[in-house]
Amino acid sequence: MKKLLLTLVFATATVLPQLSVADWQVDPAGSYVGFASVKNDLIAENHSFTAVSGSISEGGEARIEIDLASVETLIPIRNERMQAMLFNTAEYPLATVTSEIPVAQLTSMTVGDNMTLNIDLAINLHGMAASKTVPVKIVRSGEGAYDVSNLGPIIVHASQFALSDGIEALRKIAGLQSIDLTVPVNFDLRLVAAATQ
Repeated sequence: MKKLLLTLVFATATVLPQLSVADWQVDPAGSYVGFASVKNDLIAENHSFTAVSGSISEGGEARIEIDLASVETLIPIRNERMQAMLFNTAEYPLATVTSEIPVAQLTSMTVGDNMTLNIDLAINLHGMAASKTVPVKIVRSGEGAYDVSNLGPIIVHASQFALSDGIEALRKIAGLQSIDLTVPVNFDLRLVAAATQ
C-alpha cells in the first residue's frame, strides 16, 4: 500500500507543472486596459488598447507593456489621429507600468480566494514618468490563473505625461468645443501560468 501511495505521489508530481512566480505572464486575450474621454463637457466615450503584455519575475517585479498603436476607439480615423497626434507612437510606441508584487501572498492563495492590496505603480508614457498608488483586487480564478483589477478608476491628467498639446490638436481637428484633460483609466489583467498558454 505504501509503495502504491509513493507511486501516485511521484506520478502526480511529474504530471502537474512545477510553477514558480517567474512563470506567470499576462494573457493578452483575457486582459483589458481602457480609458474614457469626455468631449464637449458631456459626451463620454470608452476606449481600450488591444495589445497588452507583461510578466512577473521570480522576485515579484511586475512589468506591463501597452502597445499604444493598438488604441481602439471604434472609429478608424480617430485611432490614427490618437496614434500620431496624441501618443506619437513613432517615437513612443509603448507605455510601461512597473510594480513590486507581494509574491508570497499571491502564492499562498487557493482557487476562489481573493484579496485587496494597495500597489504602487510606476508609469512611463510619452517620455514622462509618474507614480500612482492603486487599490487592486486579486482573485485566484484557477490553478493556473489570477485576475487583477483596479478598484475604482485611476485618474490621470494629460499634463502629467505631456499630452495636453496632443489633446488640443485632436480637439481642433475634430472641431470640438472641448476634450477633458482628466482621464480615468481602468484595467483587468489575467495572469496565467506560462505552461498553460
